[in-house]
Amino acid sequence: MHFCIQPWTTETAILPHILNDVFSEIERFENEMSACLCPAQKGSAAEKVEKVIEVSDDSKLAFSLDVSQFKPEELKVSIDGRTLAVEGKQEVKEGSSYTARTFLQRWTLPEDVDVDQIRSTLNENGQLAIEVPKAKPAVTAREIPIQKTIDQQ
Repeated sequence: MHFCIQPWTTETAILPHILNDVFSEIERFENEMSACLCPAQKGSAAEKVEKVIEVSDDSKLAFSLDVSQFKPEELKVSIDGRTLAVEGKQEVKEGSSYTARTFLQRWTLPEDVDVDQIRSTLNENGQLAIEVPKAKPAVTAREIPIQKTIDQQ
């Protein structure tokens, strides 16, 4: 009598069950890590900063951001050419725990603004306001009066 046991049939397959368990653990680990690294909870720094209000009128271009999760010394507003950037970096160390929050928001400013006159203010509620005044338009056409002079000969 001869018995042939096939180790990978569906009834006796051990390896697929082990692999399913391993893959389930890997997926659980990835979900836990992504929740830690990319928090999508209400109140996260990334969600707060995405609330940007932009206003443009004849005199200025203005931005308002909620950066209440950051201290003033953790924020930076900069201009490089016509690119306006707002950056926040926060690091909190408590015992053996470490938390870091960062954000970077950039805008390409139009040609009709005066980048040398940009102002930013931070109020007590954590609202960062940035105002970029529009440049005064150059005079394109005007009439030049003719002065009369008397020749003395």
